[in-house]
Amino acid sequence: MRASRLLITGFRGWESLDLRPKDHVLLAGVPRAGRSDIVAALARVLDPDASRGAAITDLFHRARVGSDEGEEASVADGEQTGGVVSAAVQYAEVEVTLTDFDADVQQLVDGFLEPLDPLGCASQDVDAPADAPWCVRLAYRLTYDSEAESLESLVYFPARSNPAVGQFARVPGATRRALPVLVLDAGVPLQLRAGGNLRRILETRDPKAAAAAFDALRSAVADAVTRLSADPAVMEAVNAVLAVGGSGARLGDRSVTAAEVGFLAEDGSVAALLRSLRAALDLDGAGLLALTSHGSTASAVLSVAEAMLLASVPGAIVLVDDFGDHLDTAAAEHLAAVLRSQSGQLWMSTRRPEAARAFEPTELVRLVRHGGTRTHHQLVPPTDRKALTAMRQLHTQLLTALTAPAVAITEGPHDVAVLTTVDRRYPPSQLPLSAYGVRLVAAGTGNDGGIDQIPRVAALARQLGFRVLAVVDRDKETAQSIGQLEKVKATCDGVVRLPAGAIEQAMLTGVSLEAIAAASTALTAYGIPDPVSGRLDEKAVMDLCKVIHKQGLHEPLLGALYAETGVHPPVIAAALNLVAVMADAAYSGQQQLDLVEVPRPQAGS
Repeated sequence: MRASRLLITGFRGWESLDLRPKDHVLLAGVPRAGRSDIVAALARVLDPDASRGAAITDLFHRARVGSDEGEEASVADGEQTGGVVSAAVQYAEVEVTLTDFDADVQQLVDGFLEPLDPLGCASQDVDAPADAPWCVRLAYRLTYDSEAESLESLVYFPARSNPAVGQFARVPGATRRALPVLVLDAGVPLQLRAGGNLRRILETRDPKAAAAAFDALRSAVADAVTRLSADPAVMEAVNAVLAVGGSGARLGDRSVTAAEVGFLAEDGSVAALLRSLRAALDLDGAGLLALTSHGSTASAVLSVAEAMLLASVPGAIVLVDDFGDHLDTAAAEHLAAVLRSQSGQLWMSTRRPEAARAFEPTELVRLVRHGGTRTHHQLVPPTDRKALTAMRQLHTQLLTALTAPAVAITEGPHDVAVLTTVDRRYPPSQLPLSAYGVRLVAAGTGNDGGIDQIPRVAALARQLGFRVLAVVDRDKETAQSIGQLEKVKATCDGVVRLPAGAIEQAMLTGVSLEAIAAASTALTAYGIPDPVSGRLDEKAVMDLCKVIHKQGLHEPLLGALYAETGVHPPVIAAALNLVAVMADAAYSGQQQLDLVEVPRPQAGS
């Protein structure tokens, strides 16, 4: 079974959402963009236990400026600012269209089936094709009665309901529980207490054997406690207490001795003992240590493994929120891939780029906020070789920026290395690009880069809802270079253009010849002759640029320059500042900002 459409109206921070997945769904994006709210919305419809968690904050709040109702702005979760009055919508509704179900589920919802159209929606066409697949719609509706100050929720079949007149065909709880839907809840692993995942696994796999095991524990604990109570040393200590001031004689109708004293668990049951038990592992010959002593990754892996075992229902819709937060990179990708392969349809939210590598690019639903309003973005399946080549950049370049609002695309990895090195060396008084929500990426990973590749990566990033900037070299003014620049501007929100020359010239522009010559000697540590050899002229600088470009020694040379001068290369620092300015979504200045040539200090000055 899978959900072919999710329609949200007025639920939490979503004023509206119409999502129509073809297969699995990976929810990712910037903070507060609604990943968890989408998973919660699905659970409200499909999981009977989740419906009991309704709260007033589940209703989307619309802000009204002053008293003019015609002047409105969206505000999520009751957020308020000066002069803004926040008012909740009258109701919240989540509608899910289910299809591709088996005969048992189809029989379960017989009488509410509708034909499915090619767009994943329930068809309202009376002439729908006879061979159209069947679907069923389930909707969750939450309303607030301001007079009674109470919330009311219900799940109903829209096909046989009329909300306008208050007529609803409710979905029985038994029907919802019979649907192959699982909510993956990863908690503390290997818990034998009631409600723990390991306890649920035991009781699901063999209820009789599980009951026998706990009965045996109960009997063994009782026997052990009886022997402990009868131990001479224990009885002697208890009798000593009872003898103080004749206390034993005052407790009951007759004098109490140690023979009448026993011991029980906290609440008199084995359940109290099970609540206190914690898993311990003997790893790497260190002996049996508490699971928490082995680090957070070990606990996270076992926790996810337990939840996945519980969720191993063939063909089920599986819902999981914030996947991989405590997993290492390899485990996050591996376990996400396993979940995806064993689910009928997986809806996973994550902050981890590694988990996203387990999904197809078109399965990624990236959530962003534009002007306080949430939107969702998906990639269009490629239809030609160039688009297919560009889409490969998602995994190689853009996934690292998964949660960033903006990307700045450079012509290649050398440019990223230079800009990143300078950005990383900013002092605390200066904010790095990450503070502005910017991630530097390269157009291509090596010789396949260049200005011609930027529009392809930019178009991909725009599809995913990024604010897209570019940092480009300033090539000689020719018809070709002008055309290339125009293509970059057409696909980007802003362009920063370096002075004439490549990134190597830009990093040395404005730096004194003496400092360059001194820094150049550091390259001999990499087995190459000093390209400058003490020469203090522009030809020596050009020779140095050619060597660091060919050998990829940008970071070592920058490190040596910092040691000599103690300041940032002026052109690179200026470029980073311009990127930070353009990254602001409110920026409305020029689309193209050109960096001017910075004069080089004269030799000996």
